[in-house]
Amino acid sequence: MASGRHKPFLPFEIIINILKRLPIKSIVRFQCVCKDWKNLFKTQSFIAEQVRHSAHENPLLLIHAYDYECRRSSLRLFNHKMETVEVLRTPSIFSRGWRIIGSSNGLLCVQLDADEDRFPISLCLWNPVSNELREVPEPLYDYTHTCAVGFGFSRVVNDYKIVGFYNKNLLRKDAGNHNRSDWLDCGQVYSLRTGSWKELEMKHIHTRLFTDATSVDGTIFWFGGTFSYETLVAFDIATELFTLTPMHALSLNVGVRDLVLLYMLGNKLAMCEGFVSAEELSKPYSFHIWVIEECAGESGKSYNCTEKHRIAPTSKFLIPLCIWRNEIVCQYEKNEAEEEVDQRNFLFLFNLTTKDWKKFPCFSAAYDHCDIFNYERSLASVCNTLVD
Repeated sequence: MASGRHKPFLPFEIIINILKRLPIKSIVRFQCVCKDWKNLFKTQSFIAEQVRHSAHENPLLLIHAYDYECRRSSLRLFNHKMETVEVLRTPSIFSRGWRIIGSSNGLLCVQLDADEDRFPISLCLWNPVSNELREVPEPLYDYTHTCAVGFGFSRVVNDYKIVGFYNKNLLRKDAGNHNRSDWLDCGQVYSLRTGSWKELEMKHIHTRLFTDATSVDGTIFWFGGTFSYETLVAFDIATELFTLTPMHALSLNVGVRDLVLLYMLGNKLAMCEGFVSAEELSKPYSFHIWVIEECAGESGKSYNCTEKHRIAPTSKFLIPLCIWRNEIVCQYEKNEAEEEVDQRNFLFLFNLTTKDWKKFPCFSAAYDHCDIFNYERSLASVCNTLVD
């Protein structure tokens, strides 16, 4: 027992080390303990520590199942046992149809009115834990079509940013020139810190994008192609500069490549290629997974690939959705006969270490699509005043 003249004391570093290990709901309650703790929980350093610990000790999978035609959706968090740990309630403005663009440090970038084919698109940032929501202002220019949007965070500038790719010929003011084009040659970036958009310097970049965006360690990536070659498109959130790295044929003589997806494997960027047999295109996929790492190129930053895993053709038709911990999460595409017997939707998890498959019923047959993200609960704020 301490005497009345001496209060018990713990170094602040130990207090932080204890607090970051608590469940996020406890941290929310502890904001009322004292002003110092409330301010601590808003700092980016604490958020980063808490997210890092949560991702390692309690990794969560966020599944957004939806049916655009019927305008219904479900948002759930799953634990490592694929058990539902929470059904998330969504804000009322999500009722018109929505999809998740990306997830970073517990914040979600959400496209609203996703079923309306509306342009310019309407975006918001949302933290499901605090239920904070911030609507993003409309972009600088009124485009009739948006080809790609990415979202991520940079520790270097302590800022969350949204980047949008467009084709400059699709300005709404250019009447009579509204043919949809997937070739991208201009862009804009939104900064949460400034709360505004600005035009990006694209120089001679002219590319198409074949994948959704993936954010890894301060860079947003897409897989795309120019007239001459396939390319990895990288946007550095801190410098707001683009890098295009040619990606020459990786997997040869293994069949017809049917898909390319980008994921995060550990703390690195990974690319998954899916192949079908050249003779029988209806055969199930085989997968190749490459890790992509930054290296020094002739003109600055560049990237190279190292093959890490090959997964032989499976007996079922599986579509990879993401990499979670050390497992590939795949959605099972059922045929009509199987649909009549069991209408549940299933996920299959392939363990990259043990090479074992696991099967889980994950969402109701009422939904026909799903998007999946690695997720960490946090108190990251959508306010534009970020505490360093």
